[in-house]
Amino acid sequence: MKKVVSIMLCVVLLTVVMAGCAQTNADGDAATAAPEAGDTTEAATGATVEGTGEDRPFRVGISLQTLENPYWNGLAYHLTNIMTEKGWDFTIVSCEDSAAVQIGQIENFIAAGKDLILAHPADPFGLEAVAGQAREAGVLVMIWDDLMENSDLNWVLDNTLLGYEIGAATAEFINEHYSADNRAQVTIINYPATPVLLEREEGILQALYEIAEGNFDIVARQPALDTATAMAHIETIRQAHPDMRVVASIGGGGCTGANEAFMAATGGDIPADMGVFSADATEQQLIAIANEQATRVSVGFEGSSRRTAEAVVDLFDDLLNGRENPRDIVRMKTRIDINNVTDYIVDYQ
Repeated sequence: MKKVVSIMLCVVLLTVVMAGCAQTNADGDAATAAPEAGDTTEAATGATVEGTGEDRPFRVGISLQTLENPYWNGLAYHLTNIMTEKGWDFTIVSCEDSAAVQIGQIENFIAAGKDLILAHPADPFGLEAVAGQAREAGVLVMIWDDLMENSDLNWVLDNTLLGYEIGAATAEFINEHYSADNRAQVTIINYPATPVLLEREEGILQALYEIAEGNFDIVARQPALDTATAMAHIETIRQAHPDMRVVASIGGGGCTGANEAFMAATGGDIPADMGVFSADATEQQLIAIANEQATRVSVGFEGSSRRTAEAVVDLFDDLLNGRENPRDIVRMKTRIDINNVTDYIVDYQ
C-alpha cells in the first residue's frame, strides 16, 4: 500500500520590482514580505522577497539566479524565516538568470550599505568586477556554487560528482528493470547554459555509460529549471516515445515536472520500471518519494532546503562575526530514497 504524506504546500509571496532592483527606503532598509514554502510561482525579471528584523544588527543582500523553481523557492522561504528570527535586515532578489540584472542588484546592495552579499552567479566571470567593488567598499561577499576570486567565501559543490551520483542511481534502476534486450528509453533534463549544471549533466552521462552501458538509449535531452517547462517537455517527448519511462534531471524543477507528467499519464498508478532521478531534495520531491510516485531518488546537499538555509545562515554568522573558515567550502551530498526519506521529510512538517 502506498504511503500517504499529508503536508500543506503554501504559496511563496514574491514582490516584483522594476529592472531587478530591490525596493529600499532612503536608509536602504528593505520592506517586509514573508514567502512560504513549497510552491513555484511565475516571477518576472527581478522577482524579490524582502524582510526586515526589528534589531537589524546585520544587513544582508541575496541575489539568486531564479525563484521560479521549487528548490530556490523553498530556500528563500526558510532563509526568510531564519533571518527574521535573528532580527536581521535582508533582501532576497532573483536576477532571472541575467548577469546584467544581477550586477545591478549587487550595485544596489553596495549603495544600500549591506554588510554581506550572497550571490548565486548567473555568470561568475561577469560578476568578478562588481564583487571586487563590494569588497573594496567593505562588504563581505559569499558566492554560491562557483569558485570566484573576489569573494570572502565560496560555497561549492563538485557538480560532476553530484551528477555522477544522480546518474549512478538512474543506472542502478535501469539495470534492475531493463536489459540489452529490453532497453530503457531515457530523457535527460539539463540546463547547459549554466556551466555548473552542464558539469552536472556530464556527470550523469558518465555514470550512465559506465554502469548501465547497453541497457538504455537516450531519446531526448531538454533544458528546464522549472516544473511547468519540464512537464511540457516530458509530455511532448512521450508523444514520440510512449515507452520512455526513465528521467534523469539536473535539478528539482525538472524532477517534479517529470513526476507530474508521469502521474498524469498513468493516473497515478506508477509502474515499477518508471522512475525519475535528480538533485535538490525539495519538499515536492520528498513527498513523491514517500508516496512511491515516479520520483525514486533525490540527491540532497544538506538533506532538505531547511537544513540548507540553516547552513547558509550559520556561514553568514561566521563571516559577519569574523570567525575563520576555509575560503572554499565543499558541500556534502546525501542520496535520499524510499529507505531514508522519513528522516528528511520531517523538516517540512
